[in-house]
Amino acid sequence: MANQSPPKPEREPGLAELGARLKAVRELNGLSQRELARRAGVTNSNISLIEQGQVSPSIHSLARLLDAIPLSLSQFFALDPSAPEGGIVRAGHAARTECPELGLSIESLPVPGGRPVLLERCEFRAGADTGAEPQRLPRPRAGWVIAGELELTLGVRCYTLQAGDGFHLPKGQLFRARNTTSQSTVVMITNGEP
Repeated sequence: MANQSPPKPEREPGLAELGARLKAVRELNGLSQRELARRAGVTNSNISLIEQGQVSPSIHSLARLLDAIPLSLSQFFALDPSAPEGGIVRAGHAARTECPELGLSIESLPVPGGRPVLLERCEFRAGADTGAEPQRLPRPRAGWVIAGELELTLGVRCYTLQAGDGFHLPKGQLFRARNTTSQSTVVMITNGEP
């Protein structure tokens, strides 16, 4: 009679999927098994066994691992790690355009794939003015005054916007924007569809 090795125990259904999900989430967050283990106070061999689908973590253990990422249990199970996601732009890495003659600087958030810029941070220095001749918008825009005060002329109506005030302008709108104060004004502006 030939030696037969004992049959391998079958894995619980879903363990491989849970392990693959944990591994994907860990890697998307730039964590090694060792770093996640350190943060969660467990051994990295424990994480390895979970990711290989060999061990079923308790809800408490899984929550502890996810807290170290940080991610909630509901986010972990609801979100698709392979779905496309947005990104962030750190301070100082936005594309910057200076318009010294207008007293204006514009930082644009770069969007991957060469798509149009969606958001701009505009700083109107003291005395900044888009010009006595009204400008015409090539696309719709909307914005929010984050700090300071902005005088905005739309057609023949003039408004003074304070921090917290917003605006929306249709394509073709004639406008003039001025900072008549001695402080800089910061405005976040959307770059509407072409």
